[in-house]
Amino acid sequence: MKVLKEIRKSHDLNQMQMSEKIAVSYSHYVKLENGFVNPSFNLLKRIYKQFREVDMNDFFK
Repeated sequence: MKVLKEIRKSHDLNQMQMSEKIAVSYSHYVKLENGFVNPSFNLLKRIYKQFREVDMNDFFK
């Protein structure tokens, strides 16, 4: 997902740091960022909790 990569880069995080911040495994995060899997509703809530400035509508475009 392009939006995850944009969030991660805007906060100057690497993939490992981002996965820790949103409480998913590194391998699952890589799959999310590359679009192989979609985030669950619970994961979207965790992302929003960590990054309040994110427009959650971007995940559904």
